[in-house]
Amino acid sequence: RRGLKTFCSVQFVALGDLCLRRSSRAGLATMLSRVAVTSVLCFAASPPAVSGYPAIGGYMPVSSVLEHMQMTEEVKAFNEALTGDDPDYAMAKTIYQFGTGSSCKSPSAARTLQAFATADLTGESYYDAFIAAGWDKVWWDSWMLHMLDGTGVAAGFSRVKRVTCLKKGVLGLMTHYTSHELEDAIVMAQDPVSRGDKNSAHAWDEGWAFYYGNDPAGVDSAWEAAKKRDEDFPTGANISKVIVEHFNKGLIAVRKDTYDLTAAKAARDDIYRMWVVAYLRAALKYLELAEHRYDEKAHAEGYAYYLPIDGLVHAKSPAASQAMMKALDISKTSIAAGTYCAAKAAVEAAYTDLGISCDSVGVFKDAVITNCQACTGSAGPLPSGVGPVAAVSGTATDMTCVPTTTAPAEPITSGAHGRAAAALMPVVMACLASRA
Repeated sequence: RRGLKTFCSVQFVALGDLCLRRSSRAGLATMLSRVAVTSVLCFAASPPAVSGYPAIGGYMPVSSVLEHMQMTEEVKAFNEALTGDDPDYAMAKTIYQFGTGSSCKSPSAARTLQAFATADLTGESYYDAFIAAGWDKVWWDSWMLHMLDGTGVAAGFSRVKRVTCLKKGVLGLMTHYTSHELEDAIVMAQDPVSRGDKNSAHAWDEGWAFYYGNDPAGVDSAWEAAKKRDEDFPTGANISKVIVEHFNKGLIAVRKDTYDLTAAKAARDDIYRMWVVAYLRAALKYLELAEHRYDEKAHAEGYAYYLPIDGLVHAKSPAASQAMMKALDISKTSIAAGTYCAAKAAVEAAYTDLGISCDSVGVFKDAVITNCQACTGSAGPLPSGVGPVAAVSGTATDMTCVPTTTAPAEPITSGAHGRAAAALMPVVMACLASRA
C-alpha cells in the first residue's frame, strides 16, 4: 500500500489470504472487525526514497507532493468507518479530527480533514464567495460535526442520509481546500521572492495532489466524482479530462520563468467553472431521481454534491442559488412534483453569468423527467488547456508522523467495529506505545 509509515502491524488471515495491514488508533477497529487475527508484531519500516517527481493523473508536478496526495487515504479511512448497517460515527469523527497519519505535514504533525474545514481563507475568491452567500466561516466543520453527531441540521436523520451526506461532503471539503492551494499559489507568485517551483508552483502542485490523490485511477478523490458525472452526461464536456489541462496551464503561469498573473487567475477561474459543471450535474441528476421516486440516498447525494459550488453560483445568481438550495433542502422527506424542472430552469437561466453552457453541462443519459423546458443558456465552450510541463528531477520521501491525539474523542470500543477490536486493545496499545 502507498504511503508506508513506521507502524505497529497486525498480521491477519482474511478470506484465505494472508495480508499485512497497517494499523493506527484511528483505523484499527475497522480492520479488526473484518478479519481473523493470527499474530501481532511491531516493527519500523523505512520506505525507500522515490527518485523524481512522477506524473499524477496527467499532471506533472515540479515539487514533492507525495504526502499531500495521501490525503485520499484519510478520505478512504473516513469512508470505511461509515460502511455497513452499523456505521462507526465515533471512529469517523476521530479520523476527521485527528487523522490517521497517512498524510504528514512534519514528523510531529499529521494533516487532518478538520484542519481543512477550519482554515480561515479570508481574501480568497472561492472562500469569500461562500461568506458573501451567508455561509459561516467554519461552515464545513460545523456541517461535518453535525452529520457525524446527528445534531443540528442532521438531528433525527436516518443512517442513509447522514452517511451519504458525509461520504459526498468530504469530497466537497477536499475541493474547498484545493481552491486554497490555487489561491495561495497565485499570491506567492506575485512576490518575486516566493515565485518559483519551491513556493508558488509547489502550492499549485498541492492543489492537484489534494484534488486527485494518490491512487493511479483517482479513486476516493474529488476528481473521481467529476469523472463519474462525465459518464452520466456523455454529451457534455469531459471535465475530468480537460480540468487537468487547466491545472497544467495554471502551473506554467505561477512558475518563475513563465510567470503570468492574468493567465494564472484565468486558469483558476476556469477550474472553478468546471467544478460548477461537475457538481451541478450531480445535483440535478440526483434531484431528478429523488423527485421521480423519492429515495433518501439520491436526495442526500444531490444536496451534498451541490454544497461545494453554492458560493460560486450565488456570486453570479443569488436567485439560482436560492432555487437549488430550496429544491435540495435536506430536511425534506419528499420532493414535490415540478421541483426539478423549476430548479433546473432557474440555474440554466444563470449559465451565461456562470460562464458555462447547455452544451458543456450536457444531458443526463438516464433522464426520467423529460417535460422540462429546453435549456437555452449559453456562454460558449470551455476554453482549451495545455499538456503537462516537462518532468523535473527531484526526490520525494515518504514521511512518518503520528496523529496528534493519544485517545479518540469517544471510546474506540464503541460501535460494531470497536466491539470487535476490544479484546485485542491492550496488546495493540502496548505495541503502539512502544513505537511512540
